[in-house]
Amino acid sequence: MKKPKPIEPEDLYCTNSIATTIQGVDPDDPEWVEKAAELVGAVSGDTYVKLDHGILTVNQIDMFLKAMPFELTFADDNNQFLYFNNAHQDPDTMFGKRVRAQSGNRLGTVHGTLPDSRMKNVEWVVGVLRNGDQEYVRTIVPGTPEGVINTHNYQAMYYPDGSYAGINEIIFNFQPWLDWYLNTTGQRLVGGNAAAPAGGHGGADATSGASDAGDAGGHGGGADATSGASN
Repeated sequence: MKKPKPIEPEDLYCTNSIATTIQGVDPDDPEWVEKAAELVGAVSGDTYVKLDHGILTVNQIDMFLKAMPFELTFADDNNQFLYFNNAHQDPDTMFGKRVRAQSGNRLGTVHGTLPDSRMKNVEWVVGVLRNGDQEYVRTIVPGTPEGVINTHNYQAMYYPDGSYAGINEIIFNFQPWLDWYLNTTGQRLVGGNAAAPAGGHGGADATSGASDAGDAGGHGGGADATSGASN
C-alpha cells in the first residue's frame, strides 16, 4: 500500500497564479464572471465548443450541467472556486449553498467565516487529493431532516500528465436513489451498529462543505466512506 505523503499547507488565497488564471480582475470581485469573461473574450450562447468527445454550444453545455441530478462545483488547482451549476433559483434550497457572487472566489474567501481549526480541514481535503493519497473524499452530512441523506463527493481531477488539476464536487440527496434501489430490487436495509458520521454542515461554504473533513473517512480506490468532510 502506498504510504500517504505529508500534507503541505495549502494556499487557499491564490497568492500565485497558474496558466489558466484570468489576470486583471480580483477573484473576490462579486462580478468576477462578467468581468473575467470580457477580459478573455469568453464565448457564450450558441457558439460551438469542441469537447472530448463531441461538439455542443455553450447553451447546450449549460443545459446539460444544470440538468444533472447533483449540485456541481469546480475548483482549480490554484484553489480558485470557478463554477457551480446554477440550477436553483433560491440558494437556500441547496444542500451546499452557493451564491452567484462566489464564482471566482478564492477558497479562503469562500470559507472565510470558519475558525482556523475548521479551515485546516478544508486544507486536508485539498491536500489529500493533491497528493494523490486518495482519489476522492466522500461524506454524509449529519443532522439532516428525515428523507435526506446529504452526500458530498470531492473528486480529484488530473491534467493529461497526471498532475492534480483541482476538485470536482457533487452534492446530492442519496435517499431517493436508495429508496428506488430498494423498491426496485425488493431488498431492505437491516439494523447495524456503525458509528454515526462525524462533522456537520453549515451555510454558504463552497468547495463546498469541506470544513469538517479532517475527520473524514473518505478514500480513493475501492473503499467508500461516509463521514465527516462537510462543514
